[in-house]
Amino acid sequence: MIITVVTPTLNGAEFLGACIASVRRNCHPSYEIDHVIVDAGSTDGTIEIARSAGLRIMQGKDKGIFDAINKGSFNSRGDLLGFLGADDTMLDGALLKIVTAYTRSGRGWVVGGIRWIDGRGESLGELAAPPIWMSARMQACLGWNPVMHMSTYFSRELFENLGGFNIDYKDAGDYELFARALQREPYARVAAPLTCFRRTGANNSVVNARRAGREARQVLESFGPRSHWERAFWKQFLKCWFNLRNPGWMVRKMGRAVRVRYDPAAQPYF
Repeated sequence: MIITVVTPTLNGAEFLGACIASVRRNCHPSYEIDHVIVDAGSTDGTIEIARSAGLRIMQGKDKGIFDAINKGSFNSRGDLLGFLGADDTMLDGALLKIVTAYTRSGRGWVVGGIRWIDGRGESLGELAAPPIWMSARMQACLGWNPVMHMSTYFSRELFENLGGFNIDYKDAGDYELFARALQREPYARVAAPLTCFRRTGANNSVVNARRAGREARQVLESFGPRSHWERAFWKQFLKCWFNLRNPGWMVRKMGRAVRVRYDPAAQPYF
């Protein structure tokens, strides 16, 4: 089995070395890793880091992060396709857990949990994978994407059948793709964190918060129920599930909300 890990980059040199090293630590005799860098024109040494690591590199302008991921995915050899940001890292043993869940379940995609980290790599808490009973209709009501793309892997067949990411979405393309995938079939779930999602001031959801919000509302209109009462019910129901399932995350989130109230520069959780 070949697993393709696509890392889109644009001046990601600061954390790219750690990203690459984390993928390499996931090597295992039962599969081959194809880690590809899709770069949109870095000038900070990103390409040199990737080249020195012997990675396959695709260079050229793109229409955003989801266009870059599509290019890397469709032009790869992987039986399983995953996406890892240049500032994110993979936890040891993650790929083996993904392959095990994929082969045992027979599902076309696998979703795992994540660990939030800050710019220094310090833990900010963990978020378990969403429940397997969550539908696209429910997910759309939440208002943010609980299926973390860095811990999500697709079979090539399913990804191609879905047509990859809709590149009209610049920030919520993962939210929209996962809603379409949920309409096709449920995922295999790995509750434990598989990757570390680095929270920095440069995250798309932070830099383009208003645009991301508009796109999330588009997902709601496309996949959610028409009834405002049902929308409100599923939103609160899922919020309660995530808070109760992830008590450490809930406590940190509440503490961060208090800090944001007095310091607008602080980054809120969802």
